[in-house]
Amino acid sequence: MFNSVSLTKKSLILIGTLTTAHMINDFYAHVLPFVIPALIQDLKISYFEAGMLALAISIFSGVLSPFLGQMGDRHAWRKRIMIFGFLAFCLGLLIMGLSANYALILVACFIFGLGEFTFHPQSTNFLTRNFPGTKGKVMGIHGIGGSIGNFTAPLVVTFLITLVGWRESLFYLTIPGLLTIFALKMVLKEPPKAKKQALFGGITLPLLLLTVNFAMIQMVYKGFLIFLPTFLIESGSTMQSAGAISALMLFTGLFTQPLGGILMDKLGGRVVFIGSSITSAIALWLFTVSSGVFVVITILMFGAAIYALFPVALAMASQVVRSDHVGMSVGLVFGIGSTFSAFTPMLTGLAADRIGLQASFQYLIVFPVLALIVALFLPSKQKLASAIGNPEPAG
Repeated sequence: MFNSVSLTKKSLILIGTLTTAHMINDFYAHVLPFVIPALIQDLKISYFEAGMLALAISIFSGVLSPFLGQMGDRHAWRKRIMIFGFLAFCLGLLIMGLSANYALILVACFIFGLGEFTFHPQSTNFLTRNFPGTKGKVMGIHGIGGSIGNFTAPLVVTFLITLVGWRESLFYLTIPGLLTIFALKMVLKEPPKAKKQALFGGITLPLLLLTVNFAMIQMVYKGFLIFLPTFLIESGSTMQSAGAISALMLFTGLFTQPLGGILMDKLGGRVVFIGSSITSAIALWLFTVSSGVFVVITILMFGAAIYALFPVALAMASQVVRSDHVGMSVGLVFGIGSTFSAFTPMLTGLAADRIGLQASFQYLIVFPVLALIVALFLPSKQKLASAIGNPEPAG
């Protein structure tokens, strides 16, 4: 399955630990959309204020994500940074659960967001160093963990909120983060330091194109996901039904993330980006004009297209720069994307306050269209292999 790469017990433990940590990380990344309906009902916040919470989580990731990725490479702090991220998740959840007003919840979301951009650059670094010949496939397996976290979050969070209320739910949700910290501390062995480099010394044109492309994808994804549960509830679904439908969308990533990685190894990331951009644009348009069971079908179609790109973006980010810049490059791709996508829930909420949620979703179609245009200029698999050297240091 892994060609020339032999899977030893040590490498299996590494993949298993990081895939499980990915599951918990991406679980936390999907908590807020399912707390928002409770906040709207309990605190009487507007759609715009709900969008501001998403902005607080991701606003500084464009700067801090590549910076921490580069610091992890230069000072061999990759393991420490990952552990810090899960501590931030847990602290943010505790503060949010104890908050008595919207302002404190906004602060809690900012602290929570400090954890959101620490994991992917460091995890990608560990895996691509250990499996240089099958990056797409290994990142696809790694993506399965993220997909499990994605689709279990709606089910678990909505179940807990229904059972004990949204505040108490957030306290229980700190437990998996604390267990993950312990696992990372026990299993990970820090790779060697990279050579001292300027923070953005490894930036290439393909990396910039990839960053812009993935930013467009994250913008449509965040703008849609943040308000999807609220839209479903306001359309007549119960809290748990909205969670189940959202979980089905996120469940598609369990299959399309590894599929995206395999297709990247065979055809190149450019082909996957083009196909996913077209599919997500069509799915979103169909969602805005559909009703009944067709709404669910279009939601699943949208999720499948979006999630195929996540392992591809991670693996391509490690390809388009030298190996001692992987932390910076992955941090840049995810960080810039997160920063830009932080504004789409706010803008979607602002539009929804005036024209309604379903109509506001139509404006999001522009982002996958822009992503398609940029994807046409990404390097093909052949050009990437011939034009960019990426020697791997000994792990």
